[in-house]
Amino acid sequence: MIGASITLIEVFGIKIRVNISWAFIAILLAWGLAEGYFPTINEKLPEATYWWMSIVAVLGLFASILLHELAHSLVARAYGMEITGITLWLLGGIAELKGEPPSPKVELLMAIAGPAMSVFLGTFFWLSAGVLQDFVSVATVLSYLGMLNLILAAFNMVPAFPLDGGRVARAIIWMHTGDYLAATKTAARMGSLFGLGLIAFGFLGLVTGAGLASLWWVVLGMFVRFAADSSNLQAQTKNVLAQKTVREFMTPKPITVSAETSVADLVENYIYHYDFEFFPVMDGGRVAGSVSLQEVRTLPLDRHKQVRVREIMKPISANTLVSPRDLAANVMTRMQETGASLLMVMDRDDLVGVIATKDLLRIIAIQSALERPE
Repeated sequence: MIGASITLIEVFGIKIRVNISWAFIAILLAWGLAEGYFPTINEKLPEATYWWMSIVAVLGLFASILLHELAHSLVARAYGMEITGITLWLLGGIAELKGEPPSPKVELLMAIAGPAMSVFLGTFFWLSAGVLQDFVSVATVLSYLGMLNLILAAFNMVPAFPLDGGRVARAIIWMHTGDYLAATKTAARMGSLFGLGLIAFGFLGLVTGAGLASLWWVVLGMFVRFAADSSNLQAQTKNVLAQKTVREFMTPKPITVSAETSVADLVENYIYHYDFEFFPVMDGGRVAGSVSLQEVRTLPLDRHKQVRVREIMKPISANTLVSPRDLAANVMTRMQETGASLLMVMDRDDLVGVIATKDLLRIIAIQSALERPE
């Protein structure tokens, strides 16, 4: 949901990425500080001074969020978790971790590391502002960064998943119950309600004339709700699919199409008749690739009868194949990471089935409904 990002640097082997949305918020924040906040705090300074103060403040915020996320990441790495990177975007920063914490202790230590770093930075900036109070512009920027870091720490400790406070809550519940799924459900429910509250607060601001800044709370609330619901779904997925293989969930004996079939026949006899996202393409008894409506759309209508499926199909690749013995939970994670919605199931050289995200989600939804009391 974050979109395109640019890799800036690598710190401790962790790639630091910046989403284009961060550039938007950085420019908006710098403008607001230079034209509003800093002139109000310190009057009669040159306009150029307000602008360099604003630029330094934005860079300081960038560094603060980065250090906050690095604290999470380095604790996670210390306990054997894999970190793929840190992305700074419109609503702050995200440490991209593979998998879930192995224990409530690790979850707790990871969660408090970020806010602890923010409290440290906030205290450091405020103390530095006091030491440098004779340098008005410098002290003002340091005071602002100190305040911002302490606000960041306080907001993040709200017990609402996926905020750090929500992760602390999940760790504590998990520690006392021993039930990771129940802990995640409770923390996610708190996060979803908190997100709803932020959305309501934002709309209230819009209605009462608080200004377009209220939209920020609406967007933040929507993100919190989405992230909380996604985390809950991932936990349910892990629970339902635990230790089960692809063979148990795949659709066996899928409909295939010959590589020599014309595109016209493909459309008329396959795409119109079957509700499949793609069709495995067979050539000489072996799987050669796959074809979908997306490939057909690249071809002009007047060429459908002349062109064969082999000319437009996607060649077979490791990214589109799984084994019937693979763990279903791992395959689900892979599909979420790659965006693939359907994979071919191969047993050595034989096509034995296909597995789709929607089928896995349907099973998870049924299981969740069965476990939910009336």
